[in-house]
Amino acid sequence: MDHDQLLFDLKHAPSVKLLRRDHAALIISFLYRAFKNAQVVSIPLNELVDQLDTYLELLNQDQPDLYPLPAATYLKQWSNEEYQLLRIITRGSDEPVVELTAEAERAIGWIEERYRREFVGTESRLRSIVRLLEEIVAKSTEDVAARLRQLELQRDAVQQEIDAIRASGQVPPTTDTEVKERFLLAGEFARQMRRDFAEVDQNFRAIARALQERQLQPGARKGELVGYMLDADAELRESDQGRSFYAFWEFLMSPSRQDSLAELIGAIYQLPALADLIPEHPLLRRLTRSLIDAGEKIVQSNYRLAEQVRRLLDDRTLAESRRAAELIAEIKQHALHQADQPPAADPFIELAGAPEVHLVMERPLWEPRSEVQLNLQPILEAAVDLDDTSLHLLYQQFYIDESRLRRQIETLLEAQPTCTLGEVLERFPAQKGLAEIIGYLSIASSDTRHQIDLAIHDAIPLPAAAAVAAPRLLRLPRVVFRSSYAP
Repeated sequence: MDHDQLLFDLKHAPSVKLLRRDHAALIISFLYRAFKNAQVVSIPLNELVDQLDTYLELLNQDQPDLYPLPAATYLKQWSNEEYQLLRIITRGSDEPVVELTAEAERAIGWIEERYRREFVGTESRLRSIVRLLEEIVAKSTEDVAARLRQLELQRDAVQQEIDAIRASGQVPPTTDTEVKERFLLAGEFARQMRRDFAEVDQNFRAIARALQERQLQPGARKGELVGYMLDADAELRESDQGRSFYAFWEFLMSPSRQDSLAELIGAIYQLPALADLIPEHPLLRRLTRSLIDAGEKIVQSNYRLAEQVRRLLDDRTLAESRRAAELIAEIKQHALHQADQPPAADPFIELAGAPEVHLVMERPLWEPRSEVQLNLQPILEAAVDLDDTSLHLLYQQFYIDESRLRRQIETLLEAQPTCTLGEVLERFPAQKGLAEIIGYLSIASSDTRHQIDLAIHDAIPLPAAAAVAAPRLLRLPRVVFRSSYAP
């Protein structure tokens, strides 16, 4: 730690200043209650105002006028340049939403470390350190023989454990303390991971802010601005932090890994040894959803950065077009003033022949077509035998409503980033048979978000007809529908 930098941060860092404020207890307790207990990344502004208003009323019952300001005033204060604890985001006509800044995450993390620990899990931490060190040594070597020896030792250790269990018929017991210790350590890692997301998001915002500052500099060119944005984005992606985040995002977006993680967490919460800890530690139960929400913030920040560059280029193009129009107007005015007395100089261009002028008013007007003459006479009703006509086919016509199919897909994607066609049909069985399956395939092929994997095939059940007892199976390439935040 550098002395001067530390001295500056202790005086000016918003997270440190927060701990010294008179109403720090109100700020931290409310933000923790609203965001961390509820495990949400963002909250609509009006909803957060209502929550704070209720919380202030509860606190002021015991100590009147302890916090005299209205809830909206406090939230506005916490989001200003001095506090920098909340970020109020307004996108178009949507209702503003509120998010925690990296400084608020950092301050809440310090307090969380102070109060969260039921006990210090030294044994689990030591095992984690040893396991990480062994992994570093094992996977950093380029010696093939040494790596093979390491893998053989691991195989022998696993085989010895298998032989011991088979010989004794028992699994070595794990104490309740060890289970609790590892459970609390996993929760601590999960909370730290969510706080780290705020740091990555702050880096993307720093790039956007630097881009705006460069735009305001005199003589800034579009190529330089785009080059700076691409270089900064590439630098962030190639950094250790960026590589780690995008590797994590790719891992998290795998449907199979999400399913295995959900099954693993479900099994953890069924352990009897954790019965007394589960009510106070709900974070892991909703870990996948909360990580996706937090990661989506970073992905959306990257999208907003690209959108900002696009708007910047559009603004500069309009400005250049406006300047070109002004120069053309000046040239025309200058030529008009010298029309009677042109300068005595050699012509710089010559046109061969007379100019061809095509005026708009020279075009012919539209004329209606001639009336259609019908030669055939209508058939009289008595001359047609309607009894032999299959009119019932007219009443059996149907069409596939693709908007309904899209709504059914989006319903599943609200709870998960991806889903397959089989999962959609399991939730919403096909009502129109094969034609409805073709409708889903049309949606998947026309939207770039979705994917049809020709290498993998799924057996899709179709509703059985009235005369057929067994359901029919349709073999199709795997169709994967992706939400807007899936990679």
